[in-house]
This record gives sequence, C-alpha cells and structure tokens, in this order.
Amino acid sequence: MTFLRLAIVLSLVFAVEPAFAYLDPGTGSMLLQVILGGVAAVGVALKLFWYKIRAALRFGKKSPDVQDKAA
Repeated sequence: MTFLRLAIVLSLVFAVEPAFAYLDPGTGSMLLQVILGGVAAVGVALKLFWYKIRAALRFGKKSPDVQDKAA
C-alpha cells in the first residue's frame, strides 16, 4: 500500500508543468497574516485549555489529601 502511495506522489511531482503565474507583493503579506493568525489561534487555544491539558498529563498540584497521607 505504501508503494502505491509513493508511486502516486512521484507521478504527481514529475507531471508538474510551469504555471507562469504572477504573485503580487500583497500575496506575501497575506500569507504572513495567515501564518501569524494561526500561531495566535494555537496560543489562545492552549491558554483556554491549559488546566485541562495539565490535568490530563497529571502535571497539576497534588491534592491536600495526598500530601497529608505522605506525611
């Protein structure tokens, strides 16, 4: 199955022809905005779910009951 996928990807790569397209200067600015917006969205999502992520990975503080039993 992986050989079939590799053959398809290679055939698509070698079948590409030049597009002769023009990209104006605003295109680079738009791409930069998309990338920075994606980074900001990931940051906000991490901030919103940070405590749930820590709890799932068990990086949170131990509960007082556990600390009392250890002493």
